[in-house]
Amino acid sequence: MENNIIVNINQKYDGLSKTHKRLADYIKENIYAVPFLSIKELGEKSEVSLASITRFTREMGFLGYSDFQRNVSELVKKDVVPMKETKNFILTDANDNILKNTINQNLNAISTLYTDELQKNYDDSVQILKNSRKVYIAASRSSYSVGYYLYFMLKGFMENVELLTSGTCDVSNKLAYVGENDCLISISYSLYTKLTYDITSYFHDVGCRVISITDSYSSPIALKSTKVLLAKNSGSTYSFVNAMTIANALVVSLGKQDKEETIRRLSKQDKIAIDNGIYL
Repeated sequence: MENNIIVNINQKYDGLSKTHKRLADYIKENIYAVPFLSIKELGEKSEVSLASITRFTREMGFLGYSDFQRNVSELVKKDVVPMKETKNFILTDANDNILKNTINQNLNAISTLYTDELQKNYDDSVQILKNSRKVYIAASRSSYSVGYYLYFMLKGFMENVELLTSGTCDVSNKLAYVGENDCLISISYSLYTKLTYDITSYFHDVGCRVISITDSYSSPIALKSTKVLLAKNSGSTYSFVNAMTIANALVVSLGKQDKEETIRRLSKQDKIAIDNGIYL
């Protein structure tokens, strides 16, 4: 019989000690981050001792932390959020005005995006990007669309921008040239991709500043970030409207750092595109 940690916690919760309840609450609230946390990191985040974590995992029916972590990893893999939410939306009985409902969901998401904390983190992020030797962008799978858009727009007037992907060019070749004065913009949403997490961890370990665009302060990349730009997705459509909004704002803010040079470079880009027949 499958050992499901969430089911186990719910069944045994009332009989847990105060410490184990605190740990259980943290695990349930941050289930997508747990596969990326070492036992030490989990202890620091949940404020529970390593010995208590080990006892907890055994009480839940696991051999130890590694066995527990593998179970959580397999559990969240089955809950592929973009597909799950889209399928649930498709399976609903409501068929009336899907377009209007989708627009309204995105409007609701946008209306709750702005906070004073986001503004502070955004302003700090712009300064970090402005003063960085080179700006790298990491994003995978569904988040790749946001990452590529941000890269494409910034590349129009910034030479020092690099998009890290798992394509034909080996990421490790690019990482070999990363220095501590460089910065990473990491974009990832649950389920969080291993490639983006590994790249984020590398920049963090090297001592670079990391700016994350993500859906939770406890997401794996947020835990490795200097600044977190919190941009949750919108409801059942799993729209990246909030992430794209922040991406657009970053483009404008960085473009304003040297307005004349930005306009000159953008105009040059337009001329090259037209001269080479890129546009109809």
